[in-house]
Amino acid sequence: MQQESNPTQGLGIASLILGILSVFFAIIPCTILLGLVLSVIGLILGIIGINKANQLRVDKGLLIAGLITSIIGLSIAGLWGMAFKKMFDMNDGMHREYYNVNQDIDNTDENTVDFDSLVQENDKTMDELEEYMDEIESDTEKTVQPIDNNK
Repeated sequence: MQQESNPTQGLGIASLILGILSVFFAIIPCTILLGLVLSVIGLILGIIGINKANQLRVDKGLLIAGLITSIIGLSIAGLWGMAFKKMFDMNDGMHREYYNVNQDIDNTDENTVDFDSLVQENDKTMDELEEYMDEIESDTEKTVQPIDNNK
């Protein structure tokens, strides 16, 4: 019993190996891009192999397994990609909000201090206080009589 050779078996094995590697690399966050590339290549090889297997009417088991693992790798890489995009969008939004708040603070006139007007106001208050103290002193001199102890 000699088994017939399957010309698409090589494409099936390649597709399966690339699919498994794509799942492995797609799980690791730093190698998502590699997992994405491997899964796309695995999908292409699997599709080509299935088309040839349909024409030759041969077994498609390895090709279907390669397609499934490539699709799983592509899905995992896509989910990680969407998660990272969401995370970076949130970070960008927080950065923009922080920047806008700081711009608003920097641009408001309420937060700027005019030291010259504060000094003038302080001098005015000090002058008023001195005048008030002078009035009190003059009133006390008028109302208070020195006590004569010789009487």
